[in-house]
Amino acid sequence: MRIIFYILIGYLAGAVVVGIRLGWHMVTRLDQFDWRYSKSHIWTSFVLSVLFWPFIFFLSPKTIVNPTNLFEEEYGLAKRMREESHLWSNPPPCGASILYQQGSGRYEETFGEFIFRSGDIEKVLEDKLDQNAHLANGHEGAILNWLRQRDDSLTEPTPVPKTWHRFQFIADDVLRKGLGEIRCLKCNKPVPKNDLLQNDDHGLPGWNFNRLACPYGHPLLIVEKMHLLMKHK
Repeated sequence: MRIIFYILIGYLAGAVVVGIRLGWHMVTRLDQFDWRYSKSHIWTSFVLSVLFWPFIFFLSPKTIVNPTNLFEEEYGLAKRMREESHLWSNPPPCGASILYQQGSGRYEETFGEFIFRSGDIEKVLEDKLDQNAHLANGHEGAILNWLRQRDDSLTEPTPVPKTWHRFQFIADDVLRKGLGEIRCLKCNKPVPKNDLLQNDDHGLPGWNFNRLACPYGHPLLIVEKMHLLMKHK
C-alpha cells in the first residue's frame, strides 16, 4: 500500500509540475489567434498532457521543455490567420507588375508563371468588390490594399504572397479576360494567350475545377469551381 501511495504522490506531483509548465506557456506564448482559432485544441492538449504526463515525459521530454508543437493544431488555422493579419497592416513591397505562381492545385502540381500589371488587377478587384462587398475583409480586400500602395518605380515583378491563396481565383478570372503574360515552367517558354487551353471539368461527381493548360497539356492553373453531390443509383 505504501508503494502505491508514493507512486500516486509522484504522479500527482508530476501532473502539477507539467500543468504549471504548460499553463505558463499558454499564458505567455499563445496569442489572440491561438485562442480564437485553436481554443478547443489547446485545452484538449493541456488536459491530456497533464493526465498522461508520464508517457510524454518518457517518449518526448522535449515537448514538456518546449510545448510549442503541442498546441499547434493540424491545419495551422491560427498561424494562417496571424499571417493574414500581419499582411493587412504590413504589406510587402509592390511594384508596377506582380508575379504569381500557384505551385500546386488541390490534387496536382501546376507549372504556370504569370505576370500581371498591378493596375489591371487593381481595376478588376475594385469592380469585384463593388459587386461583392462581403469580400472586402478577406484576401481580395487585402490584395487591393497591397496594390494601392504600390511603387511603380519598382520595375521587377513582385511576387504575390503565398498566404493570399485566393489570388488563384483572381488569376483565373483575368487570364480568361486575356490579361497577363504567361509562361509554362515545364516547357520553359512563354505561352501565347491564343494558345492557352481551357480544360475545365463539367458536371463530374465531387470537385470540378477550372483548368488552364499550355498547348502541350501541362497544367498551368487549377482552381476549384464547384462541388457536386450526386446520388448513386
